[in-house]
Amino acid sequence: MSKPSQIIESQGPAAESGRSVSTQRDKHVTAPGRCLMYAVFSDVLASPFDADPAVATAIKTIADLELPYTLQLTDPALRDWRAAGKENLKREYSGLFEVGSSGPPVPIREDLHRNQPAGVREDIVRFYDFFGYGLAEKFAWAPDHLSVELEFMHFLVYQESQAAEDALSYQLAQHDFAERHLLNWAPELAAKVAEQQSDALYGVLLQALNEFLQKDFAWQQSTID
Repeated sequence: MSKPSQIIESQGPAAESGRSVSTQRDKHVTAPGRCLMYAVFSDVLASPFDADPAVATAIKTIADLELPYTLQLTDPALRDWRAAGKENLKREYSGLFEVGSSGPPVPIREDLHRNQPAGVREDIVRFYDFFGYGLAEKFAWAPDHLSVELEFMHFLVYQESQAAEDALSYQLAQHDFAERHLLNWAPELAAKVAEQQSDALYGVLLQALNEFLQKDFAWQQSTID
């Protein structure tokens, strides 16, 4: 990944527009745990055919992370995911998100899930380019995949934690990207998977993700003036 931009211009994807972040938001305290949470969900919702999870297999319990809110669903979902085995994950992932005569039963890509509204992919790529977030060649064809969007949020929170001085650009970008993209479709994706296959492991994972996204976004809003 190339070094992200340090300044948000007014025409950028997360323009400051006079907003500020409360001094009570201590990036040294809240960013590390949030950063890991986005990486965990990126891992477990990536295609088991293409990705090798690194973070989700290493974290023992979410209670070990210092988060500014409490999550109820993540630890049970992670236990189920670890117990499933890769072949079961491949079979369920393929049946839900890939196989289908007229396309996947439930698209796990934002652009397809939202029926390809104008400008969605362009806005996502604009965020990535603006902050210097580079995708490996085998993932570049699907910048709107849920796992990639979550990895981008992980990237932004990590940059917030590492910023020597002003982290405002990264903080506002987290809020705006979550609002314009993740929260626009991930909750509906969870509901559709539950309708399609009520006992699906990916339904459990998506419900846990939805709880995390809602609580994380509400917390972010509480820190922005």
